[in-house]
Amino acid sequence: MRILLLAMGSRGDVQPMLALGERLRREGWAVAVAAAADFGPLVARHGLDFEPFSFGIMEGVRSELGQKWLGGTSTSPQREAYLMRKVVRYLAEPLADDLVRLADKADAFVSGPLTFEAMEVLARRAGKHHVFAMFQPTWPTAQGASATFALRPRATSMLNRLWGWAAAYAAWDVVRSTGGVVRRRLGVVQESFREYVGAAKAVPTLLAVSPRIVPPAPEWGPNLVATGFWFVERTTPWEAPPDLASFLASGSPPVYLGLGSMATADPGEVVRHFATALERLGLRGVLDAGWGRLRAKDLPDTVLPIDGVPHDVLFPQLSVVIHHGGAGTTAAALRAGVPQVVVPHIADQPYWGRRVHELGVGAEPIHRKHLAADRLTAAIRSALDPEVARAATVLGEGIRTEDGVGNAAAAIRAALAKPAQRHTA
Repeated sequence: MRILLLAMGSRGDVQPMLALGERLRREGWAVAVAAAADFGPLVARHGLDFEPFSFGIMEGVRSELGQKWLGGTSTSPQREAYLMRKVVRYLAEPLADDLVRLADKADAFVSGPLTFEAMEVLARRAGKHHVFAMFQPTWPTAQGASATFALRPRATSMLNRLWGWAAAYAAWDVVRSTGGVVRRRLGVVQESFREYVGAAKAVPTLLAVSPRIVPPAPEWGPNLVATGFWFVERTTPWEAPPDLASFLASGSPPVYLGLGSMATADPGEVVRHFATALERLGLRGVLDAGWGRLRAKDLPDTVLPIDGVPHDVLFPQLSVVIHHGGAGTTAAALRAGVPQVVVPHIADQPYWGRRVHELGVGAEPIHRKHLAADRLTAAIRSALDPEVARAATVLGEGIRTEDGVGNAAAAIRAALAKPAQRHTA
């Protein structure tokens, strides 16, 4: 049986699927990963078959629309949803083409949110198995600690559950365009939100998060399994470039800044805030360029520019990790047991920043719009508090005992042992 993992999105959507793919392959499954064309080399390095989508992600990230959406200069959820809807609709036709083509290339599928609805239609028509993978806790619940979008984040409240359903409807309205294209091509009746929820409840669902960070909620039911984070296991040593190895060995553990795939209109400003904060605190730093191209010509000798260093190797050697709050980067920092400062831009990132602070393993988050040297200085100082560092160490030790991909693989085996659902309507 061949399993196709549909990793539509940025590196944070692809990396956990690679971890799952490696585990499934070791257990004897034939595995392929479908992702944007940019990720071909990354998938190849993990020894998995690659099924490229007909478009790249990087070009879109650096477009005017991508800069507006990912730049994090707005704190309005409505504006975020509007911009994301435009992005998804722009990609709906080519993505639908790809999914229809790929539907014949596997016997079972694991989908993320951006491909779930379309692949659910295709899988059911073909009588094939389909599993839903979530990397954020977006299923509605009254528990604030377990709700990405919560009106009362520190409480258990029906308001959180109601707001969660409102957010779920908004998310469906954003992502349903690809499913709509597939349905039109197949002559299938367009789906209502109620039907979408019913399908989501029926499909085996894997929530790739640690229960230590996201407490399982009773509303989720038995069909949703919180597996633990999905980490790629390093099987061969990674050798740091000479300049990085020398820098790490020449002084105290540095502070890291990286914003992953988040765009920014003024990378130089972000770098200046970072350098100023480090200078005030007498600290060293490493600056990860990422897709936002964080660079500056006048970096002090105490800040080393890097690009693409594996988080699992680098993070344990740091004193503080400053990042955008993507689920994957947050998980890597948690696993490393290093204090964090989260600078959320969009979507689920404010949730991860909130949970890091609530768990006592990082500073209060700073939204990208409010990032400034003074705020960053205070946040780094807070993250360096010995109590925060101890809490981060203990939590990291716990997370390292979890086997997220193993739990996910077991859940997939159980799902595939049952008859696949089929319909032709």
